[in-house]
Order: sequence, then C-alpha cells, then structure tokens
Amino acid sequence: MNATPYRPAQAEREETARLLPAPAERDLPPGRHLHHKELLMRQIDQDTTHPSHRPGGLRRRLVDATAPGRPRRRLVLGASLAAGAMAAVIAVTAVGSHAPATVPQAAGTPGGSVSERGPGGASPQAVHLLTRIAAVAAGTSAPQVRDDQYIYIASQVYGASKKIGADGDGANAQYNDDGTGTTQPRQAWFSVNGSRDGLLTPGLRSGEGDVNLGKNTKPSLQLPTYAYLASLPTDPDALLTAVYAQNTGVDKNLNPDQEAFQTIGDALRESLMPPQIGAALYKAAAKIPGVNVVDDAVDASGRHGVAVSQDHGNQRTEWIFDKDKLTYLGERTVLINDDSAGGKAGRVLVSTAVTERAVVDEAGQKPSPGTAT
Repeated sequence: MNATPYRPAQAEREETARLLPAPAERDLPPGRHLHHKELLMRQIDQDTTHPSHRPGGLRRRLVDATAPGRPRRRLVLGASLAAGAMAAVIAVTAVGSHAPATVPQAAGTPGGSVSERGPGGASPQAVHLLTRIAAVAAGTSAPQVRDDQYIYIASQVYGASKKIGADGDGANAQYNDDGTGTTQPRQAWFSVNGSRDGLLTPGLRSGEGDVNLGKNTKPSLQLPTYAYLASLPTDPDALLTAVYAQNTGVDKNLNPDQEAFQTIGDALRESLMPPQIGAALYKAAAKIPGVNVVDDAVDASGRHGVAVSQDHGNQRTEWIFDKDKLTYLGERTVLINDDSAGGKAGRVLVSTAVTERAVVDEAGQKPSPGTAT
C-alpha cells in the first residue's frame, strides 16, 4: 500500500518554502524547547535555594523564548545546569495524578505490540489507522472563529527529571524518580491570528502566576496560529512538502523523516485544528517512512489509547488517540532500551494529555460549560 513513500524533491521543497509564510527566526529548534523548559524553571526554583544556584540568565532566555517568533512546542529532555543543581525535564497534568512508570508494550520487538515497518515507509497498520483518524478529523464540525479571539488549551504534562553530581558532570546525570512523579496542570491561550499577546498559567517559576507569551506574528508549523493552520494546503502531498521544507537544518539529531513526524506532532499538540487541515496532516503522516502503531499507550492523565509512533535514537515518540472515537488524546516519549541514566526500557520520559480545547474571547477566559472539546 505504501511501498514508495512520498518524499518531496528539493525543488518542490524550495518552491513550497517560498510560497508559505516565512517561519519564525530562531536560535533553537523551532517549537521544541519552551514546552518543557517552562517546568524546568519551576523545578529549578524548587530544588535550588542557594543564590549561586539561581540561573537568572537561563530564566531570562526562557522568558525571551516566549516573545514573538520563539518556539513553544517540542517535547525534549532537560539539560544539566550547575554543580549540585537539579535539572528537570518538564511536566504538567492534574495535581496529584501520576504518570505510568513503564510501558513495556512500547519497547517490544517489531511485530509484537509495535507494528512492523512497511517496505520503505509507514507500516500498513499505520497507514490504515491514520486514514481512519483522518476521516474522523474531516468529519468534525469547524469551529466559528474570529481573528480577535483566542484558542484555549488545557493540558496535563509529566516529564522525567534528572540531577547531576557536585562535579557538575551532566554525562553522569541520573533520574530523580522512577517515572511515577506527580504531574501538574497547564492552561494556555493563543491568539487566533497571532496579533494579540498569548497567556500561560502557571508560569515559569514556582508559585508564579500568569505569563505573557507575547504575539506570534511569524507562525510556522512548529509554532502555529489557528489562522496560519487554516491557510495551509489541504492536499496531503502539498502539505507534507511544506512540512519537509520547514524542517531544513532544524534538528541535527534527527533525519528528515523523523523531523517531519516531530513537526506534525508539534502542530497537533497544542492547537485547535481546522478539520480539513487536521485530516490532511494525518494523511501526510501516513506517507512518512518509519511510522508505526503501538497497540496500547497511556497519556499523562492515565487514559489508554492506540498510538501512532516513530523511533529516533533510543526514544519512541507516540501520538495517542482514543481507541473508539479516534480523537487525539496526547503524546508521550518513552525509552526503547535501558539508558545510562538508570532508565529502563519503556520508561516514560515526557507525557502530555490535552483535556480541553475551546474558542474564547479573551486571554485568561475559561470556556463556558459544554463548549469545550
């Protein structure tokens, strides 16, 4: 069914990149870091009380990252900061809830719980599942949205944390928990067309309230606005060409196919998707080599679903969907094999769960009962 996966030629990528709105300028891989660094800052505040451990410069960079044109998306692991400091990789979910410690089904051999890779591309199971998911997305009612409104997203996220020794050697960092750490809530408001300041709560630091996310005047697939998403082509091949075009030189640790999968995940994770664009993105993902199916995956709120996955290095990223409704639940990244930080195969590294999506009139406004999806 998918023996010859679609790979846009360089000329197609360049032409598509020329026609699409210019993506945001950045000094970090687009959409990859802020999502977790927000909670990294919070964890640092909780764990480092000595003035010398206060990474003020890092916080300024994190706050700068919320300014217009800065990324807010990709799920990534935290990094070492200073001797004796605890470097955490983010989290957010219902207070008091716990993320699953391991998910051995995600670390099994191909052909078991993880579907086998098809010849040269996505597995037949992944193509079939994504086609069904696309049909559900296309059948969703389009929301009534004005440019002066906001997209409201409530989510929950867990992230593994690490600590380094007194010598500051990040290479020897070990996990602080066993993967069952508590999760925390996150609420965000994004301007429909990026012309108004976005809002995040809770903020970057422990005990901090609302944080102004600034405007988003240069949206991209990794940092989309609703208006930007609505402007994209609905043809899956054209859309996938756009995905590959925006990936050029973004993440040196991933090959173009892996980066394409991550970019679509960035667009899905924290947005309200126009129905036809959502359908086109899922159909585009079905054309990416290395995409598989995981029979059972658990999001940050404990909901079980079926997942579309792709491996990168020793990690597997999974988009999780309700098994019956085939609606998007969340995303997680797990270890494929044991790692040097003490993590066992199947350990959850980061996990999210989207609990509400809605259109509201103002930043900070909650949706009326029964209006959220």
